[in-house]
Amino acid sequence: MPMFLILQAEGHFKAGRVDAALQAVEQALATCEHTGERWAMAELLRTKARILLSTGRAKSDQIEAILLDSLEVARRQQARCWELRTSCDLARLWQNQGRSREALKLLQSVCDQFEEGSDVADLGNAIALVRGLRHEMTRKPRKRCSTRAA
Repeated sequence: MPMFLILQAEGHFKAGRVDAALQAVEQALATCEHTGERWAMAELLRTKARILLSTGRAKSDQIEAILLDSLEVARRQQARCWELRTSCDLARLWQNQGRSREALKLLQSVCDQFEEGSDVADLGNAIALVRGLRHEMTRKPRKRCSTRAA
């Protein structure tokens, strides 16, 4: 049931019905709590974070906390694809905060878990993001400390 509610939330969100999307997410969370069905929890948390981020209804530290929870759940369940999706969202958040080095480290470690040549669309997106982060880091000049004698 939670997975269907996630899909419903995404449909509402794409149609611009943000309140209905968030309501579906909360219903899915309540269902998980009530039934103990947690196999889609990582994706549910990631979806909630994405909706909140897109609407500005939460601060970036709140979004980060939700994504870190999602990442923890995905890792605990060994759900590599959901770990990859969450890592991409978290890396983009960090990139926007000027934390590209952390974003690259996280995303590269997750991408390295997949076999070369894996034909997974999310992996292709992650690799493109890794390339973009690397490019961004090579463009930014490093700050140098001045050691001028007084």
